[in-house]
Amino acid sequence: MSALFRIFLFSFILLLPFETFAQKEPVVKKVTFEGNATLEDGDLAGQMNTEGPTFFDKLQFWKSAPAFSKYILDDDIERLKKYYQRNGFLHPKIDYSLDSNKVGRRISVLIQINEGRPYLISNVEVQDDTTRLDSTIISAARKNFPVKPGNRFVDQQVYQAEDKLTNAFTNKGYPLVQVKRDIQVDTTEHSVGLNFQVHPGPEAWFGKITFHGDSLVPEKFIRNKLLFSSGDRFSRKQLQRTQQKIFDTELFSYVVVRAQADSIRGDSIPVAIYLKEKPRWSLQAGVGYGSEDRVRVSAELTRLHFLGGARRLILNGKHSYFLPFSFDAKFIQPDIFLDNLDFILNPYYIRENEIGFEVDRLGSGVTFQKTFSSGTSAYLMYSLEKDWLTDNTLVTADSTVSPQDSIHNKSGITFGVSRNTTNDIFDPTKGWKLDTYITYMGVGFQSKYHYVKVESDVRHYIPFNGNWVFAARLRAGVIRPLKGDEESPLEDRFLLGGANSLRGWGRNQVSPVNENGIPVGGNSVLEGSAEFRFPVYEIFGGAAFMDFGNVWPNAFDYRLGGLKYDVGLGMRIKTPIGPIRLDVATPVFENKFRTQFFISIGQAF
Repeated sequence: MSALFRIFLFSFILLLPFETFAQKEPVVKKVTFEGNATLEDGDLAGQMNTEGPTFFDKLQFWKSAPAFSKYILDDDIERLKKYYQRNGFLHPKIDYSLDSNKVGRRISVLIQINEGRPYLISNVEVQDDTTRLDSTIISAARKNFPVKPGNRFVDQQVYQAEDKLTNAFTNKGYPLVQVKRDIQVDTTEHSVGLNFQVHPGPEAWFGKITFHGDSLVPEKFIRNKLLFSSGDRFSRKQLQRTQQKIFDTELFSYVVVRAQADSIRGDSIPVAIYLKEKPRWSLQAGVGYGSEDRVRVSAELTRLHFLGGARRLILNGKHSYFLPFSFDAKFIQPDIFLDNLDFILNPYYIRENEIGFEVDRLGSGVTFQKTFSSGTSAYLMYSLEKDWLTDNTLVTADSTVSPQDSIHNKSGITFGVSRNTTNDIFDPTKGWKLDTYITYMGVGFQSKYHYVKVESDVRHYIPFNGNWVFAARLRAGVIRPLKGDEESPLEDRFLLGGANSLRGWGRNQVSPVNENGIPVGGNSVLEGSAEFRFPVYEIFGGAAFMDFGNVWPNAFDYRLGGLKYDVGLGMRIKTPIGPIRLDVATPVFENKFRTQFFISIGQAF
């Protein structure tokens, strides 16, 4: 394993661009600001193309330092002046001075600023040109208004105020509203008066709704997704929400919901909905390799309009070293009783091979899943499963003990909640994700085991310093046997270690063990990770991470003093299907140094 570690580090070094050491042109050492009492350094730096290396850039010592150009700096000064003017300082004075080291290659830039006196808003007026207009629209729009008397005049806030007035009227039946602004500048008092003039135009209602594009999805199903009807008061917000709601059905490759303002008839605006349906049959297949799973093969076949309407059938098959065979079918009936309530029937057959056991699972789940908003859902599932288990935990290389076989049923109910605000499925850089569920096992059908299992997993991604990402994860779970059961099923216990958990240990090596030293899993788990992900060169990236966690034999038997820790480094190679991941990690606070090396596809979390 140490040889793999050396190969990994050598490959990482080969990626470093050595032009850094050959660079001769002047470079920017740092850029500092002086005299900016109001606007922050970071905001000003964001307006400039001249920039010095940040703290994180300095850590990436293999990268070239930013080159210096006087022409670019002169252009930056003009840009800063305009930025100050947009933020209420109409007459700023900005200059710069340069300081270089002895050889003249590393230049420090000092931006000298005299902001001048800011222009403040003296008054804000909103006027309409009719007497029939409901004044509550303006009153509602004036709440939390971006511009207020006494505040510094800022261009962007004026635009935001215009947009807020426009949206307030278009969402209350006035699609042709026009908002004009009148700005009075008093150079003597350094003040600005704002007068917004609202011309609502005619009041309008939704007219005829038409659908365009070939689709086998029943029009009734699509109409059930509409958040408005013909004759309702016009609202642009409802158009936007309806468009997203139809697209979220996953039946269409694109959806456009458009009000045809140029086709107004009287006070009615017709609405056209343009749809392009996804192919009825689609196949996704993949082949990959991982240091744990070895060769991995997967295929997914999707059939839209299965048995007609908006129903879907998804067939999924997988193969890997630890998962020799996995097949499941998923039948989805959307909107079965309520809007956004899906019925899912999910029969499956799975074979798993782990160090301590082998199991064949044959079963099915019946699920009702409710989607509340984009990324937020809850589900209630009943599952019935028959397991053929081979217990290898008592078998050793020199023993005469045979594996213990058992066949048992498991019947239970699961309730779960999911929330996902991340921006990417395979390589998220911002947002957070929460998955939590509770299972009660032992509901009839001669279920052998009776227990409650609770598990939660939360992940958070924070972008910073451009393309850097801080990723964090925390997971906890517990299994509590019930009705006099002394143990939980071996195949459902918690195990840690491997490419996606405690990376300083091999797959499922963090676990309580029996007298033969074989992992048998536990009933309590706690784990977490913190990872810095950063760019290196073009498609190559790096990672520095720390993991912690452990598994305990009994329910709620958390002993924080027994947590295990590891640290490691990683390389990421961007591909269209997600990053190729190479990680090397070692346990800390252990008696000896040892490393684990993993190759996989996708981030660890």
